[in-house]
Amino acid sequence: MSKENTQGLFKGQFIGMNDMNGKPIHEGDSVQFYYKGKSVVCQVVYVPEWAMFCLEWADGYKNKFPMNPEKYEVV
Repeated sequence: MSKENTQGLFKGQFIGMNDMNGKPIHEGDSVQFYYKGKSVVCQVVYVPEWAMFCLEWADGYKNKFPMNPEKYEVV
């Protein structure tokens, strides 16, 4: 499947994880958590090149590390 065909493939889909309050996390959701003592908000995105869901920061950086949903809150 080409990159063009994967864009939007999982839009709005449940990613198989729940946040700290038990709320299901979906692709496209914004999640809030604390990083280095500051509250930040990132968007949950699917990255086809990595075949995984990850967090996209406000500056466009995509975090390739595994998600830690028990520290996130869907906002």
